[in-house]
Amino acid sequence: MTRFSSLLTSALILLLPMSSAGAAAPEAATALFGAKTVAERNSALVELEAAAPSDPSSAYAAGAGQFFTALEILAGGLHRHGFESPQSFMLPLMRLPVPDNPNPEPLTYDDFRAILVAFRDRLQKSAATLGSVPTDAGIGMEVDLTRLGIDLNEDGQIAPDESAAAIMASLPRGGAPDAAAPALTFRFDRADGYWLQGYAEFLMAQADFWLAHDFRNTFDGSFHMLFPRAKLPL
Repeated sequence: MTRFSSLLTSALILLLPMSSAGAAAPEAATALFGAKTVAERNSALVELEAAAPSDPSSAYAAGAGQFFTALEILAGGLHRHGFESPQSFMLPLMRLPVPDNPNPEPLTYDDFRAILVAFRDRLQKSAATLGSVPTDAGIGMEVDLTRLGIDLNEDGQIAPDESAAAIMASLPRGGAPDAAAPALTFRFDRADGYWLQGYAEFLMAQADFWLAHDFRNTFDGSFHMLFPRAKLPL
């Protein structure tokens, strides 16, 4: 497993909404990590973001949800343009197990930069939200990673093969995930939030590395190998 895959696996484990120890999880947090549609998940996230300033549990859940949707922004953008993973350590941000897209949209250099900007901005928001959680907040929750997922193919659904458990299982072998992931339940506490915040900042740095440069020549000369049906120059 590559370094990025290892970090992403750990992040998927750690990016989960928490609740105050000994108290019930916010109802919106339960909806967030059990949602079966993007609309349901987004509605829960909006509610958590609104409650975050006055409720540490909601802030933690919102920060986790923002991290999760950052991954979804990247995966959805790659899928939209027919990305085919090179399984290369040279492109760590491009290791997400994106499903095949038989009808991809054309891709331009500016389109690709826009995907990275949206990904980076959402990670920045996640890191800030997680950083707002008080250090002494009592956090603790059990979560089944087979129920928590992201929409990898932009169909508005969060299917079993898009669960965190399925994604983690697919990372070492490459390729799209499948739905045959066993139940995987963990209990998380406040310390996990610091790790997740660190992962958000690590991935932000990866995106910033690309965005700090004009890589148009690289894009024009080689990205047809990553997006072979996106009408890129050969």
